[in-house]
Amino acid sequence: MNAPTRPRRRRVRLTTVRSEAVEFAGLAHREGSLTLGQLNIVRWLMRTPDHFHATLPVDVPVPRGVHVPDVTAAVAVLVARHEGLRTSYSGREDPRQTVAASGVVPVVVCSLGEGTWGEPDQPAVASALLRWLRDTPDGTRPAARLVVAVAPEQDDLVVACAAEFSHMAVDRAAIEVLKHEFRELTATPSLREVGPPRRQPLDQAEIEATPLERRRARAALAHLGSLSRRTPRSLYLLPGATATGESAAVEMSSPAAGRALRRIAARTRASRSSIVLAAISAVLAHRTGYRELILPLLSGNRFDRALTGYVGTLAQGCLAAVDVADHDFDTLVRHTWTAVLEASRHGRYDAAARAASDDRTAHDRGLVFDYDPLFNSTVPESWFGPNTPFARRAPAPATSGETTIRWRSTPRNGTPLRFGLTSVEPDLVLDVWTADTGLVPREEVESLLAAVQRLLLAAARADLTPARQREAIALPPIARPDTWHFVDNCWVDLTEVQALLDDALAPSTSRVLPAEHGIPLVAHLTATPEIRTPEEAHLRCLAALPRYPAALAPRHYVLHGSALTDPPLTSGTGR
Repeated sequence: MNAPTRPRRRRVRLTTVRSEAVEFAGLAHREGSLTLGQLNIVRWLMRTPDHFHATLPVDVPVPRGVHVPDVTAAVAVLVARHEGLRTSYSGREDPRQTVAASGVVPVVVCSLGEGTWGEPDQPAVASALLRWLRDTPDGTRPAARLVVAVAPEQDDLVVACAAEFSHMAVDRAAIEVLKHEFRELTATPSLREVGPPRRQPLDQAEIEATPLERRRARAALAHLGSLSRRTPRSLYLLPGATATGESAAVEMSSPAAGRALRRIAARTRASRSSIVLAAISAVLAHRTGYRELILPLLSGNRFDRALTGYVGTLAQGCLAAVDVADHDFDTLVRHTWTAVLEASRHGRYDAAARAASDDRTAHDRGLVFDYDPLFNSTVPESWFGPNTPFARRAPAPATSGETTIRWRSTPRNGTPLRFGLTSVEPDLVLDVWTADTGLVPREEVESLLAAVQRLLLAAARADLTPARQREAIALPPIARPDTWHFVDNCWVDLTEVQALLDDALAPSTSRVLPAEHGIPLVAHLTATPEIRTPEEAHLRCLAALPRYPAALAPRHYVLHGSALTDPPLTSGTGR
């Protein structure tokens, strides 16, 4: 077996030389409703049209010996095979999708200039192509666009390829399908056939409109609603933290943790994704003091065999309830696995209906949902067991000295804390995004990743009791001053609640009590012409709440006359 080619560092300069027009014609023209997955994307694109995930730029590996005609031939087959790659979208109130019968997909060709280029240069060239896509945006946001880099002194050999897909057309799982098929089609001309019919997005939309699928979507909403009623506003709050507006991400690459995952998977027969999530859950539970974690995940929603090779956007957010308390590590892994399965069963629903349900729950509970920490796994591995046969005696993990840490700036992200699993083989590659380095500082993020690695290395040697897990984590629980109270499954800073009232209810004079007559978070305030009822006070507090991450709106409001010592004028929850 040939040894893997080592990438080499080389300066890459791209010169755009031409655009190859890949034409398609005589295909089916179709029009219809959007799928639930597409409607989910539409919803957050309407809120944030320039969202950094509106398009998905990806490196598309090419086999050796491929030339531009091989690429254009492969693209022609893919566009004919997958309707989503030739679909446009219209409408806001009643969005529709239209599949084009004919058209053109451009493939931009860039020259690398003089010299010999080959496989060792692919990573550097692919990175340059991704930068080219980022720096050369297409305002029309087509379903797909490609750019290749060729070596002119080697008969225009394609050294690397990158693509940018509309998130309306694909999700990460669909991209893996396209990568696999692209590699096959460029390498093997005899495979360049459209093949038998397969499920398309319009077919999926019709299926989702059937009574059975509508019932399943409603059941998913009911499940999510029950979990949202006990989801904390924000799981990871650090006392004394102050927002800076700077976001960042740190990536940990650990060969030792990769080997540890193989050993744990061999022992537990669980997927490595669920093992990583179990380790993250143990660290978060120990640090925050929560015994149960309600964790936002992304469900790929590809359980139907007909969706295995589906190219479209199916992924939606879901919630997993992970009970961490008093479990040995192997039991926690299996419990996490089960929790993910249950969450994924409820991952397809009407996003607008979920948003409306969340709004009602947020109003009733006096909070805004941050839904963090989000965990997103993009590794091409099933949640439902290891895809690779593992030896019972997998290689022992080495020390953490091999680990590399890399920081990068990131676009602003509404999720305060986000874990991203991008590789489990051969190395564990796990990153953490902090939406604000003032609220979750860099050193805190690095300490979380280091704790996850320590726990995995310890669990690779043997199953761990809860006490042994705490020893391996080696982080103290978050220390909270006396002004912090646990209310409605949320840690709340009473000082920040008072600041919320001062801001939201001015010029009213207000005072919050931690509890009164068995009711937590009771606000006393003077009535004003603008605030005459508890309902008006509550709505003002909810509007200001996003500026106060460690606060909840009061549970009860007591309105007084000209001074707080006056008898109450009115009293109520405002809900």
